[in-house]
Amino acid sequence: MSRWHAHSLTFRLACWHAGVALLVVLVLAGFVREVVEHRLKAEIDRQLRIDFDIVEGQIEVGADGRLVWPLRGAHGEEGYARMLAWFEVWDASGRLLLRFWPVPETAAHARPGAPEGGGLLFYSAEVEPGLVARIMERPGHIGGVDVSLRVLRDTSGMRLTLAELERVFFFGVPLAGLLAFVGGWWLARRSLWPIRDMAARADEITARSLEQRLPVANPHDELGRLGLVFNNTLRRLENSFAELRRFAADASHELRTPLTALRAAGEIALRDASDPDRLKEAIAAMLADAQRMQDLVDALLELARAETDRTLVRRTPVDLAVFAGNAIESIRVLADEKGLALRYDAPPGGLCIATDAALLRHAVLNLLDNAIRHTPPGGTVALRLHREALGRATLLVEDDGEGIAPEHHPYLFDRFYRVDKTRSRATGGAGLGLAIARAAVERLNGRISVDSTLGGGALFRIELPGLGEGAIASP
Repeated sequence: MSRWHAHSLTFRLACWHAGVALLVVLVLAGFVREVVEHRLKAEIDRQLRIDFDIVEGQIEVGADGRLVWPLRGAHGEEGYARMLAWFEVWDASGRLLLRFWPVPETAAHARPGAPEGGGLLFYSAEVEPGLVARIMERPGHIGGVDVSLRVLRDTSGMRLTLAELERVFFFGVPLAGLLAFVGGWWLARRSLWPIRDMAARADEITARSLEQRLPVANPHDELGRLGLVFNNTLRRLENSFAELRRFAADASHELRTPLTALRAAGEIALRDASDPDRLKEAIAAMLADAQRMQDLVDALLELARAETDRTLVRRTPVDLAVFAGNAIESIRVLADEKGLALRYDAPPGGLCIATDAALLRHAVLNLLDNAIRHTPPGGTVALRLHREALGRATLLVEDDGEGIAPEHHPYLFDRFYRVDKTRSRATGGAGLGLAIARAAVERLNGRISVDSTLGGGALFRIELPGLGEGAIASP
């Protein structure tokens, strides 16, 4: 882990906030300086244009033919020149005709040379150490002669303004960065406070206190939605633990009854070991109880494999018409023993989908077995197939038994759930068949549901995915 990531999220967010704020302030400071400098230069250039017009209009030609500057200021020539402008007049051959300069000739440091002619030109130059002038050159007309006129103005005021602005930025930018860091720290701590609350509460939650939930101050923001996700996870964990405890209790109860009967039969056999008939009856009872325990353990193992097996579902083309016919034949013996009629309906031309035949067989056989158990002698159990849109398929298992009241529907597919609590385990099963069917169908990305009313029979529906969901086209 880098040293940067070793710091707290609050510190890193504050640094990012300060860095972004500094970048914005620096860019803004540079932009403001450029704008101010441009505006000040534009104002000086405007004044230079005015100076040019004044100088061009006021210079006169003396009696000896030389150019004369007649204006004087309140403080004499030099004082007036510094207050107004400085200028030079050059003829077309590059000869200096008149100069009105801010410093004596001997003190000049870097006086510009003769104009090169041409159009309007603005630039800056240092005319003596520490004195930078803004210069404008432009052709003019004085005394009937074409000349090049150069006017100058001191930029000390502009440079002083820019220097003051730079000093403000020099001290203001670090201060802005510091304030941005402090503000970012405060904002990050305030924004992340719900996370600290959730972390503290989550640290207190154990397997014995899964009913607790994380505090959610605002369910509409990102942190609130994160808290809701964690609470939903805790709710699912709580339900899973409760289901696990319920499963352990139910499995223990289901196994304890045949074990008790097995022990009682053994004790009877020991007491009546001299009577061969009583001994045979005891052994037969023990074998029946052992078979019931074996059936229960097999069902539990099958359910565990259906719910926890994470191997890839092997989807192959399966003709549901042939598949359903085989399922009917597999269950026919049980139906005949109870005197039930089996009916099978399939669409013409068959119905072929891509699915895992073994998983689907688990689901269908458990539904058929459940229907046979709950249908009285002389009744009918039907298996029907339907072709739906987009290649989807629906399998219906219907009986005309006693039916199921609506209040039992939400719990029918739970482990060990029985609608009739008084039904014996020998005739009613262990209450795992529908749970196995649901687990198998869900692994196929399908959906299982029930439609039934008390006294009106039951209809169980398996909906299998269609095109683009794991199925292939019907033939």
